[in-house]
Amino acid sequence: MKKAILLFISFLFALTFLSAQVNAGYLWRVWNNPTLQDTVRLNAMQQLAYSYVNKHPDSTRMLAQEQLAFAREKGLLGWQARALNSIGLSYRFQSNYAKAIQHYEQSLALLAKAPDRNYMATVYRNMADVYRIQSNLPKAIDYITKSLQLATETGDQKMAADGYVSIATIYYEIPGQDSIILDYLEKARKIYEALGNENGLSFVYGNLSAVYLDQNEFDKALIFGEKTMALQQKSGNRHGLATSLHNRAVIRCYQGRYQEAMADFDQEIEIFQEMGDEEGLADAYISMGDLWLQLKRYPMAIQVCSNALGIARRLGSPNQEERYACECLYTAFQMQGNYRKALEYLEQAVIVKDSLQQYETEQKLKQMEIQRQMAIDSLDREKENFRVQMAHQQTLRNKDRTLNWLTVGVLGVLIVALAFLVRMLYFRRRSQLLQLRSDELERQQLLNEVALLRSQVNPHFLFNSLSILSSLVRVNADLSEQFIDQLSRSYRYILEQKEQSLVSLRTELEFIQAYSFLLKIRFEQKYDLRIELPEEILDTCKIAPLTLQLLIENAVKHNRMSVKEPLVVTVSVENKTLLVKNRLQLRATAPISTGVGLQNIINRYALLTKCRVWAGEEEDQFVVKVPLL
Repeated sequence: MKKAILLFISFLFALTFLSAQVNAGYLWRVWNNPTLQDTVRLNAMQQLAYSYVNKHPDSTRMLAQEQLAFAREKGLLGWQARALNSIGLSYRFQSNYAKAIQHYEQSLALLAKAPDRNYMATVYRNMADVYRIQSNLPKAIDYITKSLQLATETGDQKMAADGYVSIATIYYEIPGQDSIILDYLEKARKIYEALGNENGLSFVYGNLSAVYLDQNEFDKALIFGEKTMALQQKSGNRHGLATSLHNRAVIRCYQGRYQEAMADFDQEIEIFQEMGDEEGLADAYISMGDLWLQLKRYPMAIQVCSNALGIARRLGSPNQEERYACECLYTAFQMQGNYRKALEYLEQAVIVKDSLQQYETEQKLKQMEIQRQMAIDSLDREKENFRVQMAHQQTLRNKDRTLNWLTVGVLGVLIVALAFLVRMLYFRRRSQLLQLRSDELERQQLLNEVALLRSQVNPHFLFNSLSILSSLVRVNADLSEQFIDQLSRSYRYILEQKEQSLVSLRTELEFIQAYSFLLKIRFEQKYDLRIELPEEILDTCKIAPLTLQLLIENAVKHNRMSVKEPLVVTVSVENKTLLVKNRLQLRATAPISTGVGLQNIINRYALLTKCRVWAGEEEDQFVVKVPLL
């Protein structure tokens, strides 16, 4: 069982606590009461926006934008900065880190004018959190250090303690930094104790428990975990208490105290059921299932992991809980010898994992596009600043020339004209260089996307093949040997050819025959591949490697297949164009798809040739036309 202790960052803990405490109805009445002071109304809206940021970031952004418009109307810079910080938080919780940083920077610019050094420290801490998530730890440490400096200068002890916890959390990401982490947590503990801040002490103890668990000092981890639970029970923090019960169960599992661990999981499940927190409930069931597997109580593991799977699918497929529940059920049925059921859940787990990987890839590509656009915007701003600077300098020169033209005379006019000409030539040259740089960035972006998508083929292909082999090896040893031979040929081809831009059609077909053999083992008579290509083109025509593999995999993913209605993929040629066809027999429940596989092929051929790849429906067939090179 994995370690599941959670480290809390100070501002996130504060948000969770706030969301549990606000009276939304009261805050709405304050905001809509025009007789109250503007700052009182803005403070109510600020609390209301914060209360939604954890679970409904879109609502937070909508409320913060309304707050921002009101603060601008009243000319209140500090409250404008707070609203921008709230918008940044909403983007952070949606993993749109570029937008989050953009709004944090706007908030800091206004706070510098206000000035408001206390709130500036809060924004610095939020920026450190984003860079920590992005694994840019040097920048995260830099911003949290700035936050600590401001807290020290303003004498805000609570903010300083929050900063110590945050920087300890950042160092937790770096191996071998336990002494530094413990030092910062000890500083925070002393301040929270002096202030009587039990909420702060709660997450300090939780973090200390995490560090000692990593050091395998289970008794210390348990002591601090129970201190955390005592404070959470006192404050009525039910969600935090459920999390701490989960963490204590993990520690007790490491100590071999399985019955006590199971009791903690039962209490955790009871709390999440009372709260209606289905995500937490699914996680609890999965962890309990892992413990039943460890104890070899496979029927119990099947029961709780089935509960988790049902909840996970109600939350909206695909998600990580659904994947872990399927993997738990796969292991339980496999250990019981029910290989048919095990294979069924393994295939479901693979489908969920693939969908999550595709979604993650899509999000990364979107982030890359946002970053590219930000780079272009930055270049445009630089051009505009340069133009303004040039105009300003020209104005100064004109004034000087007007005042001194009688004394300077012709020589002065020539000097000014020459200087103007030099600067204009410099500006033109700089603009050309910026344009060339922008074009190069766009091309490099396309190359990076293709490389990223291509790199997903290897682990995905190997994982599916090994999963099938694990079930086949117990059934038919001879067929398993053939399967291993064809798998080795296929994977050798992937390793040898994945860096090549082009391969001969014969080379690709030899790989596809091996790959098709693996699919035939998996789907038996439900799948067939027909190759209708003349011999004379196999050595003269070339193709991008793995093109046919991606198209066949796409057909298998999106179409139903059975013995009565087998999926038949046909590969033929027409006018120097490779045709890959299959009859449309779409699945009743369409899998989640982003078109990444087809887009991979289209992007690769865009770099190789001006001839385009075409994909679409013709009558009752799905057809892809790939130019032969």
